[in-house]
Amino acid sequence: MNFLLEPLQYPFMQHALLGTFTVSILCAVLGTFVVLRKISFIGEGLAHGSLAGLAIGYLLHANLYLVGNIYTAALAMLIGFLHEKAKVSFDVAIGIIFSTSMALGVALISRMKFYTTDLTGYLFGSVLSISGSDLNIMVLGAILVLVLTALFYKELVYCSFDAEMAEVSGVPRTFMHYLLLFMIAMVVVIAAQTLGIILVTSLLITPAAAAYQLTNRLNRMILIAVGVSLLSSLTGLYASYYLNIASGASIALTASILFVISYALSAQRKPLRKSLGFHQ
Repeated sequence: MNFLLEPLQYPFMQHALLGTFTVSILCAVLGTFVVLRKISFIGEGLAHGSLAGLAIGYLLHANLYLVGNIYTAALAMLIGFLHEKAKVSFDVAIGIIFSTSMALGVALISRMKFYTTDLTGYLFGSVLSISGSDLNIMVLGAILVLVLTALFYKELVYCSFDAEMAEVSGVPRTFMHYLLLFMIAMVVVIAAQTLGIILVTSLLITPAAAAYQLTNRLNRMILIAVGVSLLSSLTGLYASYYLNIASGASIALTASILFVISYALSAQRKPLRKSLGFHQ
């Protein structure tokens, strides 16, 4: 019991735990729709593209979360515009925007005389440095995303499984497309404080992918994804504390291990299940 309680005596670990759990729930819920719609590259694109927004926020001496959210949301809308209006394929639109934005970020950073811990924390993850104000912004952002998801849940589900039929049925497909991109952008920036923009895709995709191996029912998939995400974050956070390794890396590696386990236990792989001693 002391093993579990010892880290929690420190305020920075309490903030880290709350922040990590917030990110875990957000990534699992949104990641489910990302996996179902097969747009996993969007997380990677927005995460790396947000580098320019973070650099701009630093140069303006503004809150990196606020500037990063605004900038990354704008990137998401631009990706959606290129895909919807310019008829550019979704993956090509992501590739163009993310590479251009990341190049801008590198150019801006190269003009700085030195890097700050704030900026490098967003690059590589700095969950143990989450402040009270950071946590407040994370919670407010999480509430907004979860409320929007609850309000438009049926429409998001419909568009995820059959976008064309959803549009024929009167569902505003284009609006839902932009809404999903906006929410993913918010989650990416929020999660960047925990995992860093380099590893943020891991928590957005891996838990949902693990859940997809274990069920074909959406409600159950979301719940399993949340469970996998929370377990990954909790285990990774404690591993980071006791082994003195990067928190983002430990969380991402834990999520990958759980994915491998879920893959092995999936009912779709009966021979593998039998070899491990599981029987139908």
